Amino acid sequence: MLVFILFAVASFATPALAATYTLTVQTNSPSYAGSQHIMINGTVSPSPGPDTAVVLTTTSPGGTVVDFQEDAVNPSTGAYNGSIVAGGTADWISGVYTVKAVWGSNSGSANQTTTFEYSPVATTTTTSVSCTPASIGVGVSSSCTASVSGATSIITGETVTFSQTAGTGSVTLPSPATCTLSGTSCSVTATGATSGSATIQASYPGDASDAASSGTASVAVTEAATSTSVSCTASTVEIPGVLICTATVTGAAGTIKGETITFSQPPGETGSVNMTSPATCILGTGGSCSISVIGATPGAVTIEATYPGDASNAASSGTVLITAVLTSTTVTSTSSSNSTSSSSTSSSNQTSISTSRTQTSTTSTQSSGGGSGSLIYVVLAVVIIAIVVGVVFWRRRVASSYGGQPATK
Repeated sequence: MLVFILFAVASFATPALAATYTLTVQTNSPSYAGSQHIMINGTVSPSPGPDTAVVLTTTSPGGTVVDFQEDAVNPSTGAYNGSIVAGGTADWISGVYTVKAVWGSNSGSANQTTTFEYSPVATTTTTSVSCTPASIGVGVSSSCTASVSGATSIITGETVTFSQTAGTGSVTLPSPATCTLSGTSCSVTATGATSGSATIQASYPGDASDAASSGTASVAVTEAATSTSVSCTASTVEIPGVLICTATVTGAAGTIKGETITFSQPPGETGSVNMTSPATCILGTGGSCSISVIGATPGAVTIEATYPGDASNAASSGTVLITAVLTSTTVTSTSSSNSTSSSSTSSSNQTSISTSRTQTSTTSTQSSGGGSGSLIYVVLAVVIIAIVVGVVFWRRRVASSYGGQPATK
């Protein structure tokens, strides 16, 4: 009985055997440079309970301790976190550093190590840019690719930022103007905005072991080619009739509403028209506008419309050919005894008169206001007068031959 009591007491007084614990430790990057922050974390497993800590000791390649710290362990998860600011003292030299993590408590202990590489100066990188095509019109796109070389670490997933830094022209970049490196390169699209040259820059920000760098490429942006056409409501205009002539501009980049079209008539033509003053119109939403033209002198007339262009669009012009014609009235008259016309039969001394509005002269026997018909009447009158005078003169001579008595039949 005494033995049993002693055994029971001994059982309660002796602590339980220590559990087996594991400890992990790691850094957030395999390499660092300059004065970057080094993040250290790990886990004690199983969860150790409250009031425990992990001791972190960081040693340089030469064996010098450059950092020593205690970081509390989460009693529920066993996780811990620490950080170091690299550099700052002469002990931070290039090479491989060792981080030793040690944990311990009444119930057990564990330790683990990890390493990272450090350089006082980050590795130099080079960023180059190429845009294809290198010459684009306004509204046309070019693919610009950034390539980063010289990096000592894996840079896939890091970000490159694009911007326009100079130039007489401009391009539109996506928003945000960034791309994510796949391997060592990535691309964005640049779209021509205004004509001129545009300098496009790609910037790589660097990382723990690789220095930042940037590069540029130039893109030429040309004006968008436009086309101006002219049409009028008819191909002929009477004098003084009116036509409406419309100019239409196509191919423009962006809006050209509110810009001005100028109309003109090239010199040296046979005909002419009068235009509104000034001979301009303002383009509407559809890229068209109109003016009125009035026939002035007969003949061929070229109407030209000119679009002056703008920062994004090239100038252009177009023409249309019309004819200015006179308006005249022609009267045709015929007189005959028992004559027959194409439309009816007329009796003696009946006159058929037809009036027509023509654009060219028409053959007639009598034109309004005189002409060959009037001349014939004058000649006939002169002949009749001459005959009458001749008869009177002849009768007087015969009378004198018979003693002053007129001759009798």
